[in-house]
Amino acid sequence: MSARTAAATVEQSVPVESSIEADINSLIQEQTPKRSQLEAQTPKRIQIEDDAERSRSFVARITSNSIDELGELASDLSSALQNLQEFLKSEGERVQREIVDYAHLNRTAVAAIKTIIETASASSNGKAS
Repeated sequence: MSARTAAATVEQSVPVESSIEADINSLIQEQTPKRSQLEAQTPKRIQIEDDAERSRSFVARITSNSIDELGELASDLSSALQNLQEFLKSEGERVQREIVDYAHLNRTAVAAIKTIIETASASSNGKAS
């Protein structure tokens, strides 16, 4: 009986081991499609990451160029404003000089007119006497 009991124990342990192996195999099979899906998604993920990096690089180049152009434009504008300021200052000084010259010319003309009037008045007073 002990041989039969030992054989029965071996037969019972074999199905237990077989059921464990079956469970392990089923777990592996369940995980295998997930791995396949991940492996299938990995190239897509890499492609998406590559596309995202290219997009980031493109946007960085565009904004870098735009920022550089804006910097140049600001520099040009600053230079143009400085030139305009110098021009307006020199024109203001020129207009002031012309006003002073016209004021002097006006005073000279008024003095000449007074002299002419006085001379004409004196000569008309002398003839009248």
